[in-house]
Amino acid sequence: MSKRKFDIQKLSEVITEFSNQKQINPGLYNVRISEIWKNTMGKNILAYTEKVSLKKDKLYVKIKSSALKEELRFGESKITKLLNENIGSNSIKQIVFY
Repeated sequence: MSKRKFDIQKLSEVITEFSNQKQINPGLYNVRISEIWKNTMGKNILAYTEKVSLKKDKLYVKIKSSALKEELRFGESKITKLLNENIGSNSIKQIVFY
């Protein structure tokens, strides 16, 4: 059973504590990864993107167009580098386009 804090806390502290819980943190991280994918890749590629999720160190991206999938595979290392720069860490080691 967890201890409850009844002291006055800043809202930012409460939100940080809440988001650091094991059940919530991976979901928030996947939302952040999706936003970074959207901002990095642009509207044209986003139009063909169905799903983006990160599991361990692999980014899984579902693409509607097979031709676009192949093009993105050729630029995988560059895309990985761009995404990691925007994230601020090297959490993506490989991208799987399916």
